[in-house]
Amino acid sequence: MSRRQRNRTRQKQINILHTTTRKRHTRKQLVQILGWSSLVAIMLAAVGIGLHFGISLLLDQVLYSNSRYALDKIEIEPRGHFSERLIRQATGLEMKQNLWTLDLPKITSDLEKLPYVSNARVERHFPDKISIHIQERIPVVKIVGLNNDLNTKETFYLDRDGIVLKPRSDEDTPLLPEIIGLTNADLEPGTKLEQTSLARALQILDAIDHTELHTTIDIRTIDLSQPLSITMVTTRDMSITFRLDCIDQQLFRLQTIFRYPDFQYRAIRTVDLTPDRNVPITFYE
Repeated sequence: MSRRQRNRTRQKQINILHTTTRKRHTRKQLVQILGWSSLVAIMLAAVGIGLHFGISLLLDQVLYSNSRYALDKIEIEPRGHFSERLIRQATGLEMKQNLWTLDLPKITSDLEKLPYVSNARVERHFPDKISIHIQERIPVVKIVGLNNDLNTKETFYLDRDGIVLKPRSDEDTPLLPEIIGLTNADLEPGTKLEQTSLARALQILDAIDHTELHTTIDIRTIDLSQPLSITMVTTRDMSITFRLDCIDQQLFRLQTIFRYPDFQYRAIRTVDLTPDRNVPITFYE
């Protein structure tokens, strides 16, 4: 073998030994780094757990078990039909509960399950008071249904959202328009009636109350027996027929009729707002 070949062979052996030693050295360093990293992670976890339990214990002593924050007053606005006893039954609130431990979203949700509650807002007032603000559902129409268990007729109310309300035993019967001709309605207190014609009728009533029409007409009955129209009869026996669409335009036309001088001194019998053009009107003789 020549000298040049021997030099190449020796250099190759040196390179192989150098590479093997470097790989072993790198692997050893990697094991050491992983070991230290694991130790640091364990120490951080231990510190975190210690802080968690320490803070929890501190909060429990300072806030959650502190008698200073015991519930002593429940303020209800407006009080009306919502007594403190009723509110406590609905929400599970108990006097001397710690204010910090109260679940306000759950209390709010429980309040809004009451049939006559539209929405509610619950606030903490430290150190010892809870205030409850309630928006009450207001009946706008009545509807008579059949009680299948007793085989008797029973009157219910509906608010502007179509929520069924059971009459309260401690109040006089209000004078409300009566819904007639609505079939297959589930008159269960707290449920919402979804019939399109009913929703349009409630929309019309609300619009009448917010325009000058509320001083001109007073609705007595609302007939929903026809699938494409709504007929309202006033306390003066005037019949007004609406379509289910274009409510705003129909109300505008109705206002125009009552503003017309020739009609202000004549007793209108029927108004038909269903045609696209013209409004058929009849009068009492």
